[in-house]
Formats: sequence, C-alpha cells, structure tokens
Amino acid sequence: MTPAFQRAVRHMSMQEKRRRKRVAFKNWYDTTLVALDGTWSINAKLHDISDSGAKLHVDGEVTAHLCKEEFFLMITPDAKVSRRAEMVWRNGCHVGIRFVTAPRSPSCKHP
Repeated sequence: MTPAFQRAVRHMSMQEKRRRKRVAFKNWYDTTLVALDGTWSINAKLHDISDSGAKLHVDGEVTAHLCKEEFFLMITPDAKVSRRAEMVWRNGCHVGIRFVTAPRSPSCKHP
C-alpha cells in the first residue's frame, strides 16, 4: 500500500471537507474500470463525480488490482469519455478514486 492510500484510508471521513463540487446521481450510473493495459475490467456504479475524483460501488469484491494499479474509469458506455484514475480509499464495496493527471511537460524557454 502506498503512503497516500494509507493516509486516505485513515481519513475516510474527509468527505465533508471536499473543496470541489460533486455531481451526485440519484440512480447510480453504470460504469466500468479497465486496466491501463486492458488485461482486466470491473463493473461498477458511479455515485458521484467531480473534476478531481469519484465515489463508486464496485460489483463484487474489490480486487487487488484496484489497490495497486492505475486504471481507466469509462464514464460513457462507448468509452469515448474516460479518465485515468487510482483508488484512494475503500469501505466494503464502496471506493473513492482520484483522477490522475498527466505530468506537465517542461515549458519551452525562448532565448
């Protein structure tokens, strides 16, 4: 387990301290989590989402893949909209994920 994951698990009650507005779904939204290399996928239901992360209900047991690997959250059924993510906490079959942003490339310096 990464130190960030351990901190997140200890502070699962941080939900009320979120700075970013979340969009909650009255009827959970079907979605899929897919390995970056496509070797596994897991069905899930989206509770809520923000620009920085989401809360999901994972169908079945949370696998070790989610705990140690980055993955894609397929937001639309046709996979045209997806976000790269990692799990930051879990409570039974509920998981919190953080969207991973690409590292910034060095800025060009003009002479």
